[in-house]
Amino acid sequence: MKNVTFITTGQPTTNPRLVKEAETLHKLGCKVIVICCFYQQWAQKTDEALTQRYPGMYIYCGGDPVEQKAIYIKTRIRQKLSSLLFKYTRHFGIPESAISRTHTEALAIAKKIKTDLYIAHNLGALPAAVLSAQYTGAKVGYDAEDMHSGQFTSTHDESYRLNKYIEEKYFGQVNYFTAASPLIAEYYQRDYDYLKPIVVNNVFPKAALNIGPNYKANEPLKLFWFSQTIGPERGLEDVIKAMAAVKGNIIQLHLLGSCNEGHKAALLNLAAALNLNPDQLWFHEPISADEIFNFASQFDIGMATETGVPLNRDICLTNKIFTYIQCGLAMIASDTQAQTLFMEQYPGTGKLYQKNNLQSLTDCISFYLQNPDALYQTRLQNYQLGQTELNWETETHKFLNLVENL
Repeated sequence: MKNVTFITTGQPTTNPRLVKEAETLHKLGCKVIVICCFYQQWAQKTDEALTQRYPGMYIYCGGDPVEQKAIYIKTRIRQKLSSLLFKYTRHFGIPESAISRTHTEALAIAKKIKTDLYIAHNLGALPAAVLSAQYTGAKVGYDAEDMHSGQFTSTHDESYRLNKYIEEKYFGQVNYFTAASPLIAEYYQRDYDYLKPIVVNNVFPKAALNIGPNYKANEPLKLFWFSQTIGPERGLEDVIKAMAAVKGNIIQLHLLGSCNEGHKAALLNLAAALNLNPDQLWFHEPISADEIFNFASQFDIGMATETGVPLNRDICLTNKIFTYIQCGLAMIASDTQAQTLFMEQYPGTGKLYQKNNLQSLTDCISFYLQNPDALYQTRLQNYQLGQTELNWETETHKFLNLVENL
């Protein structure tokens, strides 16, 4: 493949899987174009650094709330109207505009690009990729970072019906299908038996880090959690409760991500009600993927606190798991289906706790508090695992084989 075009319904910073694939192909000499759009205000700054590094690679469409406000408002209104009309019709591009704010704009750009392969990252981008490929004669790849039809608790939800409709209409027209976890691949193949998903883990390139024994007796044990958004139903309240349940020890929880003031206040109020000190809960603003390894390595334990609801959260393996390992952190993970399966394969990476069982989580934290040597050895082993097996340099071969075989 000499020319590859990626399509996403977000920004590059909010989709590190896409960025890794795009940069890999670019370094191999391919002409790479990424069609993207505004998604989160916090990502603007880190996007600028990325687009300056690769001039001409990233093409934005659909406007934004500041510099192209009129176009942005127009596309939002179109998406909302399309979502309402989806209840009554599947024609006139209504489903495609309902699932993606920038479907029309992305499709118009993609059809004008001379390319051999379109790669859609997330479900909203898939219709534009398939329709462009039909117009240009190119191939189509699709990356399932999530199981989109598994993001809802009820099959009667109109958004579930929209996601399911797009899956059923377009999945059969892709030339390859990658998934971000074994169970996402398994569940999708169960629903669509013609798919042959290939698992490409959410790993990152190797990073040279100095892993030292951060935690020592009489010093705070530092827990770390990150995501694009710090929000409810992510298991963070349980971590705060477990910290309070460990008597006589100072534990800090560091949260990295975008957090609105209301939820930040709710977490701080919970910590205060449980008599935690103000310096035990820290909030950090989002940073670029390139910065996260050095930032995360200052902590001791990475928290993978998925609640398992809805189904997608139960079967996904988030990039935080692999980041923790590659940064040389021990890991404490909830027993979702996906994380249980992962910990069975890599039992030395940390501790598994039972969801909704505060004592189970407290016991995991207490173990590392009482065993700093075991904590340090786990951190060293995880870093080594990230250097030898769980990294993009290893995982990229799966992706490149798919592209080359087309």
